[in-house]
Amino acid sequence: MGRTLQWNSLIVCLVNFLAIIGMANVQARAVECVSLQVSPLIGGMIDAFLGKSVEQIMAIQCLRAGLPEVLKANLMGSLHWCLLLVLGQSIMTAGFKKKMLEFNVDGVSAQMSSQVVASISMVLPTMFGSVPGVTPDDVLVLSRVCACFLIFLYLSFIYFHLKTHKDSFQHHTEGEVELEDKPLTTEDIELSQLSLTSSVMLMVASILVAAFNSQVLVDHLQDLSKTFGVPTKFIGATLLPILGNTAEHIASVWHAERDEIDVALSIAIGSATQIALFVVPLSVLWGWVIDRPMSLNFTRYDSAVMLLGTFLVAQMLQHGVSVWLHGAMLMNVYLMIAVISYFEPN
Repeated sequence: MGRTLQWNSLIVCLVNFLAIIGMANVQARAVECVSLQVSPLIGGMIDAFLGKSVEQIMAIQCLRAGLPEVLKANLMGSLHWCLLLVLGQSIMTAGFKKKMLEFNVDGVSAQMSSQVVASISMVLPTMFGSVPGVTPDDVLVLSRVCACFLIFLYLSFIYFHLKTHKDSFQHHTEGEVELEDKPLTTEDIELSQLSLTSSVMLMVASILVAAFNSQVLVDHLQDLSKTFGVPTKFIGATLLPILGNTAEHIASVWHAERDEIDVALSIAIGSATQIALFVVPLSVLWGWVIDRPMSLNFTRYDSAVMLLGTFLVAQMLQHGVSVWLHGAMLMNVYLMIAVISYFEPN
């Protein structure tokens, strides 16, 4: 009977894990379909706030289940996944096809500057928590204040990106032809065949199904961890990030394979920016709303790794050129972080 229960726990987690990945991809395609049928500004806003729905759902489910440490590991893991693994693989893929990669440094610089500010904002509560005399309640209040500042910064970044400096984020091919001016592909035409109403309904349905699967998955995480001896932090840091980032991962590498390095970098770094400036602070606010305390007080190790990783990427991309070795370096850093997370105490 025990063996049956053990395997039941594994099967339940695996089935729901795969279902969430599928729903995340459906939701991503639905958002893209909606974007094709509305103005670029509205499409950009939809992607900005719904592009990371799975991460938001997982945050609520982890808080509901009383697993804030798993949520923190998931948020950190998602940041590392996008900023190190996805970006690194994209650069390496494009670098194997072209000796020197050149990209639009203006858009990348704006995103990485925001990423640095977000990293500092998340480290401040951790540092503040180590000050003698500071209580957990003090750190919680500071985290909520910082979360509000980060969301305001995210709104400012969206306005900067979509309105005042949108030219800085335009991507160009080698012949200096804007990708936005390229003819619609067959895939775009197929997507546009869905009506706007159908696209919105598909988007909402995929989010609701993902919410159900996430609840079941989170409810079985601790049983899975105890049964197979896998630390919950390792699950949160390396496995859960796959759920909401598979679509971006595939898209970024696919564009890199087609020598569209600007688009690949935009997807990878943009995904990390969404997590840092929106999903992380929103998780703190969700905890406030449902009365499940969630702070930005990460471990000193996690804070140091986040800062180091962010500064590493910013340094590599600051000149607007890259080579495949840079991608290999980023991927190796991610693998080291993933291995270490297995040995972190719960």
